Amino acid sequence: MEREEILSAIYHCVKCKLCSISSFHPTEEWLPLCPSGQFYGYQAFYAPGRLEIFREILEGELSEPAEGLLKSIYACTLCGACYEKCKQITSVEIRLPELFEELREGFVKKGWSLEVHKKIAEKIKETRNAYGENRKYEYEARSLYGADVLYFIGCTARYRVPEIADAMLGIFNKLGIKYQVLDEEWCCGSVLLRTGQVEAAKELMEHNIEAIKNSGAKRVVFTCPGCLMTFEKDYPDMGLELVHSTQFLTRWGNMEVKKLDMKVAYHDPCHLGRDLGIYEEPRAVLEEVADVKRMKREREQAWCCGSGGGVKSAFDDFALWSAGERLREAKEAGVEALVSACPFCKRNLNEAAEKEKEGIEVYDIVELVNRSLR
Repeated sequence: MEREEILSAIYHCVKCKLCSISSFHPTEEWLPLCPSGQFYGYQAFYAPGRLEIFREILEGELSEPAEGLLKSIYACTLCGACYEKCKQITSVEIRLPELFEELREGFVKKGWSLEVHKKIAEKIKETRNAYGENRKYEYEARSLYGADVLYFIGCTARYRVPEIADAMLGIFNKLGIKYQVLDEEWCCGSVLLRTGQVEAAKELMEHNIEAIKNSGAKRVVFTCPGCLMTFEKDYPDMGLELVHSTQFLTRWGNMEVKKLDMKVAYHDPCHLGRDLGIYEEPRAVLEEVADVKRMKREREQAWCCGSGGGVKSAFDDFALWSAGERLREAKEAGVEALVSACPFCKRNLNEAAEKEKEGIEVYDIVELVNRSLR
């Protein structure tokens, strides 16, 4: 983004501040919008405060960051709720998550980054995944090279919540779909891009582009919205169909499922919903396999699980608090399970559920679909 474009957005935002002082949810009950601002309680943790810091940097008023300033910049999940509210209420589209990413990239260039994020970059450079894992799973052995459908698993489903990857492959097998996975799948680069480490992501992207082109696949399926958004937003167009698992399942059709005796609520992942606009397909799939109840904050106004934008690795207390808030909202809806469509969401919500003993199970949609398929 150009300097003048950034400054124009900044001046509009910091003169408004509505997103930090008002509730725009369509209920009479006060419901907060920004997890970061709500948790930390200072203006610097809301969008206008962060952009005021951005202005000071652009205009040369800030030369050295204090620890608290670094926290205000990086303790943001980039959930995009502020952008949606600004667009809805003021009719001015300020691409706030992109501005925050620009700000972080500028911080990294100045050497103002968090050690924990630097260590993630080091792990990725060494092992090609965000968790520094050297072990391999046998997903590749089950795939058929040259199949039209390629499943891009992603670091989190591969190394932290493998039950999601297992469920997706189970669905392919039960539906008789020929698929492949990459022998050398590297991290998509999302965590680096979202934390401002743009240069470190370029090699990963180049490798994945070449590997996918060589695979001969025509359609790439993702269970991770972060991976999908990164391919859509940051990768060049490869002329392939890029789809989330729930989009794939709604387009496949002819699924014979047995509805589970389970009351669930659906949690909209931020990358899938606000970033990619995918709201209907997950609900359509979930309603086929379970009894779905509504929560107070849904779709564009959904509350973030708390784990995106590098927050889970750097500010786990904040991430788990945000997830706990979401679990309590699900409990109020009278459900026994909270279901999302994102490995990051499942991991963080599940950790919070175990910590706070909320008595709610956490699943990914593909787990329930795989269980219900005849």
